Amino acid sequence: MTVPTKSHKTREQLVAMVWGLQANRIVLDRLLKCYGVFRFTGGVVPDEPWDLVAITSYLQCPFAAERISTAAIERYRHLAETIVDLGQAITAGERPRSLRCRHDIAHKFGRGSSEIRELGSKLESAITKLVEEMEENPATLNTKGGSVL
Repeated sequence: MTVPTKSHKTREQLVAMVWGLQANRIVLDRLLKCYGVFRFTGGVVPDEPWDLVAITSYLQCPFAAERISTAAIERYRHLAETIVDLGQAITAGERPRSLRCRHDIAHKFGRGSSEIRELGSKLESAITKLVEEMEENPATLNTKGGSVL
């Protein structure tokens, strides 16, 4: 039986982070459509789960902090949690009845979704670049390369 090396485990965690970011982008795309409808008609916004496991795990032990900003990952996680909380408040509480209230909620979602989309794209690019570099040179994390994000 082969025991995975540290670089293999590191690569797996980075790949899991990319997959999580991609899955979250799909959730965000669906929510964008739902909030577009919600803005005008009200109703329910789906309470879809976000994949934050890999990035949360990374934050507990940021092994590539000089390459991937922990502040960016913390901000991403915060925005995702804010979007989830916004949807849960709509689902659990008294549904907003006024058009103005729905517009305000949809606008708040729109600001958060724009920021998280941009941040997620930058993180995915930086992590993918690091994974590619690790494939070329497994000692990549041991070298002091410039920050990729």
